[in-house]
Amino acid sequence: MKFLNKIVFVNSANSPYAEISVDGNVHFTGTQGVGKSTVLRALLFFYNADKHRLGIQQGQKSFDEFYFRQSNSHILYEVMRDNGAYTILVSRYQGRASWRFIDAPYQREWLVDEDKQVLSDWVKIRERIDRNIPVTARIDSGVMFRDIIFGNTRDNKYTRYALVQSTRYQNIPRSIQNVFLNTKLDADFVKNTIIQSMAEEELPIDLQTYRRLVTDFEREYDEVDCWFRQARDGSYPVRQQASKIAEQGRKVVALDQQLRDVWHMLNHAVADNEQQIPLLEADAAETKAAIEKERNREKELTAEYKKENDLLYQKLGGKSLKLNEVLQARKEFEAMGIEDKLKLANREGTIKKEADNKQTLLNDLLKTHASIEEKYNIAKAKLENAQQAFDNAKKERFYQEQDKIQAERKRLEDERTKNRNQRTDAFAAWRHESDERLQALQAEQHRADAALKELKLWHPLANEMQTIAEQIRTLDVKEKENAAQQAVVKSQMEQLTAEFEMKEAELKKIAQREQEQFEASRSSCREQIAKIEGLLSHLDGSLYQWLNENVEGWENTIGKVVDEERVLYAQGLEPQVDTSAEGLFGVRLNLSDVDATHRTPDEYRKEKKRLEERLQQINRKLNELPLTLEEDTAKLGKKYATMLNPLRQKATHLRVEEEQIPTKRQDLQNQQHKLKMDEQEMIEQEKEVRERAFNAALLCVQTEKDERERHETHHKKELKELDLHFNRQSKEFESKLCAFQMALETETKARHEEFSNQKKQLEEQQRAELSGKGVDVNLLGQYRRAIEQLADLLQQIDKERPMVIRYRDAQQNLFAKEPEIRKDIKDIEQQLTRMSKRYEDKKTRVAKKRQEQEERQKAIIKDLARRREGLNLYRQMVENEHLVPETLLTDNKPVATKQDCQQLLSLLRGSVNQKRETIERLKDFVVNFNRNFKPQNAFHFNTMPITDNEYLQIAADLQDFMDNNKIEEFRRRTSEHYKDILGRISTEIGSLLKRRSDVDGVILDINRDFVEKNFAGVIKSIELRADESSDRLMQLLMSIHNYTAENAFSIGELNLFSSDNRDEVNCKVVDYLKSLSHQLQNEPSRTTVSLGDAFRLQFRVKENDNDTNWVERINNVGSDGTDILVKAMVNIMLINVFKKKAARKSGEFIVHCMMDEIGRLHPNNIKGILQFATSRNIYLINSSPTSYNPYDYRYTYLLSKQGVKTRVEKLLKRNP
Repeated sequence: MKFLNKIVFVNSANSPYAEISVDGNVHFTGTQGVGKSTVLRALLFFYNADKHRLGIQQGQKSFDEFYFRQSNSHILYEVMRDNGAYTILVSRYQGRASWRFIDAPYQREWLVDEDKQVLSDWVKIRERIDRNIPVTARIDSGVMFRDIIFGNTRDNKYTRYALVQSTRYQNIPRSIQNVFLNTKLDADFVKNTIIQSMAEEELPIDLQTYRRLVTDFEREYDEVDCWFRQARDGSYPVRQQASKIAEQGRKVVALDQQLRDVWHMLNHAVADNEQQIPLLEADAAETKAAIEKERNREKELTAEYKKENDLLYQKLGGKSLKLNEVLQARKEFEAMGIEDKLKLANREGTIKKEADNKQTLLNDLLKTHASIEEKYNIAKAKLENAQQAFDNAKKERFYQEQDKIQAERKRLEDERTKNRNQRTDAFAAWRHESDERLQALQAEQHRADAALKELKLWHPLANEMQTIAEQIRTLDVKEKENAAQQAVVKSQMEQLTAEFEMKEAELKKIAQREQEQFEASRSSCREQIAKIEGLLSHLDGSLYQWLNENVEGWENTIGKVVDEERVLYAQGLEPQVDTSAEGLFGVRLNLSDVDATHRTPDEYRKEKKRLEERLQQINRKLNELPLTLEEDTAKLGKKYATMLNPLRQKATHLRVEEEQIPTKRQDLQNQQHKLKMDEQEMIEQEKEVRERAFNAALLCVQTEKDERERHETHHKKELKELDLHFNRQSKEFESKLCAFQMALETETKARHEEFSNQKKQLEEQQRAELSGKGVDVNLLGQYRRAIEQLADLLQQIDKERPMVIRYRDAQQNLFAKEPEIRKDIKDIEQQLTRMSKRYEDKKTRVAKKRQEQEERQKAIIKDLARRREGLNLYRQMVENEHLVPETLLTDNKPVATKQDCQQLLSLLRGSVNQKRETIERLKDFVVNFNRNFKPQNAFHFNTMPITDNEYLQIAADLQDFMDNNKIEEFRRRTSEHYKDILGRISTEIGSLLKRRSDVDGVILDINRDFVEKNFAGVIKSIELRADESSDRLMQLLMSIHNYTAENAFSIGELNLFSSDNRDEVNCKVVDYLKSLSHQLQNEPSRTTVSLGDAFRLQFRVKENDNDTNWVERINNVGSDGTDILVKAMVNIMLINVFKKKAARKSGEFIVHCMMDEIGRLHPNNIKGILQFATSRNIYLINSSPTSYNPYDYRYTYLLSKQGVKTRVEKLLKRNP
């Protein structure tokens, strides 16, 4: 028997030295604080070696600080075993407890020398231990110490120190610890202790495997089931999604082909552009040269015309200037009143003659009084001479002033004439240029007007619009052809599909017939086997058995006529040997010709074996039949898929073309509309240009006319201003002359008055004298006044004579040439008109030729620009846009086409964009489709594609998947898979539930042990029971196990994905497996289920009149003492359970339970609990302030204080 025999404190826990025997029940007494709990903790430390679970409160010294305060502090445990005791030395090392095992009973002298000094140096201690005694190395780990004590180590040098051999010893120290600490009693701990007591090893069910299996199954089932799931309209959404993906994949293939076709045409267009551009550039250069030549010709014509025109305009200018001079001179003479002056000048002779006549009359009148007349004439003559002298002097002064003013006036007139001539010449030159400009502008106006009228017939984009119209007509034809081809392909596909469905139906009919035949054969075999089993089951006690045992040769007699089923193998017939008659019931029969028909049991057994083999063969063929049908159907499907796929691809290609036709038509119509708009815009722009040109020409003409008018007005104004300036100056001169003359006349008037007065005096004297002589004075006065008037007229004629002479000169030399000048001007103007018309005609012909060349140049430049732009766009596309894959870039195959680079690039981009859109739709379809599947799916579908090629591969794989009906293979595989899962769950849960019944047995034993070994006291009963598990996962697993067991013959026989009502069982099991998957997902960290999960352990304690009812935790049962008692009893029971288990391997051993403050228990209960424990080989170590019933214990120790030291004194030792 192994047990802790002694604990020794050496200079530890305030105890200098104390040896305490614990080979029985022990009671420590002493007042509070003397160290009772200290001793109990040291004993607990032997079992749990856990400094943190000794009940040391926060704020108290740690275990190491309290028990190993000094370097020579030691605790020793002496352990008994069958071959002698060994000692455990616990000492301080680096401030912490460490252990050593000494294979010998404890000896005080190891640690205390002759001077009673406690040693601390291990070297010295080791020297005091016999060298032949094995001593282990220092052990610093409490876990390692526990493993040694409880035999959980593989190191052979420690096995000798084990109390027990156990790998699951942890519940022993934990239960001992729970008793000491009065811990709440947990049902799980008790349950685990019971389970561990049943067998050495418990193998839990691996939930990770279940998790993987059911997750895989759920995923597989859901993924396969979704292919068979119907919508309300009867369609199969997932299959439709897959079909859409495959269709989009085919569309992409068709668009790839279209891209290749367009690329090949683009190769031709690019090559054609590269070939034509140099030729067009040469044509453009030639056309440019031709245009330049025509422009030079225009310049030459203009130069020649200008030269001739200038000469004529010079002549015209001279003639016009002459005519202007005539008109101006005439105008000036008219302004001077030349007609009156001419009339007066023409009368000069008459006036002179009249003056002579008047003078003669006067002379005749005065002839008789000549002396008087002479005297007065002399006086008058003197007076007249004086007056004449004065007048001459005055005239001289006047003439001098007049000459001076006339000279200045002449200068001004010359200057005016010069200025007029200059301005007239300049105006004539400008007018000449203006005439040329006006003619040119009017010609340009006529051309602009003609161009504007020609615009109604101008259609610059007629060729392009014609091309678009032809393309639209071609597209219409292509659309009809496409529809016809689609109808043909559809018909071919429907025909092949009908053939496939017919042949598939034939295969199913054949399989159905074979199945019916096999099932009929199987039913027949089963019936025959059942019949044979029925006969063989009645063999004991049958007539056959009795005849074999009692009647020899019966086979040839009764055996030939007896009915096997109803008589020969029947029971309860009570046969007896009756020798009174040889016949059967008194009838004798000749049976020589009757063959024996009965068979022996061995023959029936052979027949049964043959039938069973036949049944197995039939079952095998029945099992193979669906596979064969599936394989045949798959082969048939593959055969027709091979024929259908090209048609599908062609149909897709045609649909792609059909889908593109509206877009192409719309594009062409848009282009057509754009061309119309462009043409209209070009026409409007050209109209605007031509209108602007016309308006500009018109404006220029009008401007030129306005300018001419302005210049003429300005010219006239200038001439007028010159004349006005001259007239003002003339007037100023005349005013000055008049003023001078007036001054002279004033002076003359005064003198003339003086002369007149003198003359009057003379005349009065003469008149008086003549009157006295009888002369007619009045008549004399008349004659004299007439003579004076005529003298004044002659004087005026003389004054105006220069002007008259000048007029007559002008009339002869200037005015007479006016008709000739006007004729010359008219001739020159006619010459100018004719020359201008010839010039305009030539200029128009040259301009038309130039315009034709310019139109050709525009067409060439436009074509050249279009081709260059096409090449640039092509190169940009190749270099920058990465529209097409590298495979196309290296494909130089050309295909002839009339479309240019721009159109083909547009088609290319359209196809690329359509391909991108198709791929995007494909991606959307794939994303929606992949929502049905997880990344690690049963079909190995790529649910996380990245590149376009990966998406396209998915489409191709799905096409193959559907063509080869691969879903059937997965359906069959999943149907088989779920049977395997159910089998595993059923087996493992069944095994676990079988162990559950063993638990019930243990609990029954424990409850019986309580009843049989309980002691009378307050605890009337303590019961345990295993209730149904509340673990949802465990409940689900058990439900699956039970349902599987109840329906073992129905599960898996039918199609798991069938909608048949007969498959209710399979549907229920699928629901179970899905629930299991979800439950496992809800508990992701749970890795196993074990027997402990299969039930709930509950307690029921009856204490006097208190009943706890069934609870899962014992706490506060009754009073404090009762609570401690119940927990201690349960823990002692559990320790005993584990001890029994461990003892099976290594033999019986004794452990201790420490109960602090046992005084809270009633003395009767103390004695009872001591007996309760001792009967189970468990010693109790109790403590209380006073001693109760000391004889109930083997040892009683008194602990007391001597200063700070604790003294331990043995009060009582009772022999066992």
